[in-house]
Amino acid sequence: MSRKKKFPKPFDLAHSIMFNEFPEEYTKIIGVPGEFVKVINRRVHLKDGTTGEMDSAYIADPDFKTLFEKVAVGLEHQSKPVDDFKLNTIGNYDIQLVVDEHLPTLLVVASHLKEEKSKNLLIRSPSDITKIYFLNLGEENIYERLNNLKRKLKNNNELNTEDALNLGVIALYTPRENACETIGSVVNIYTEIVDDLDYKMEFVLYSVITLMIDAFFEDENEYLRLSDMIDNNTSNESIVKLASFEELKKSLDYAHEDLAAANEDLAAANDKIADLEAENKRLKEELDAK
Repeated sequence: MSRKKKFPKPFDLAHSIMFNEFPEEYTKIIGVPGEFVKVINRRVHLKDGTTGEMDSAYIADPDFKTLFEKVAVGLEHQSKPVDDFKLNTIGNYDIQLVVDEHLPTLLVVASHLKEEKSKNLLIRSPSDITKIYFLNLGEENIYERLNNLKRKLKNNNELNTEDALNLGVIALYTPRENACETIGSVVNIYTEIVDDLDYKMEFVLYSVITLMIDAFFEDENEYLRLSDMIDNNTSNESIVKLASFEELKKSLDYAHEDLAAANEDLAAANDKIADLEAENKRLKEELDAK
């Protein structure tokens, strides 16, 4: 028996929650080059008068391993290959980061998909090029993370912030063909460690795992079993906060849609004014010629 999804865009939302709450730790453990400094504007102004948003944007200092200068980073989570449309969108993000920060840019895509499935180079002119830096968080990477966590727990090792956050990374980037099995393991680990988590980490892991249960489980019985399992081991505060977070995001999405519509109306009005001014000029010229 199939079921209706509760959360639109669960992968984007899970990525946003981890980045918003633990930006330094999250960017480090998924392998983005550089050292996190601060979050920056992620709103993008497009040529047609509308706006868009990067998944996440921040300033990074050099790590002197891969990155040797301060940069503005645009970090995107992708659950689908980067096609021409997405590549052009990332190109717009690149331009916005340069305008805002006056720094070199690093455009990063984190995905469970292999880089070869995506387009990664956009050439607008010989001096205006966007090249994507891919993070391959595929099957081998995710299973290694999962096995490391299981090993630490088996040896009764204390989990630090990065260890715990890795559970969310495993849930979000798990290979799709084995997602249900992996999410089942993630739920079991969560119930084992949740009593040792602080509130912020509990909220993040509860949110990400709940979103992935919603994304992957079609069978109503299995969905309810895992949902009840995680809900019964989580504070009411975290449960309510996720619901509030989703409602706030919906409100912001509606506001952005209203703003885009208003911008379109304004552009149409400006075009009409320009036409009227041109007609007025033509009529004046005719009168002056008589």
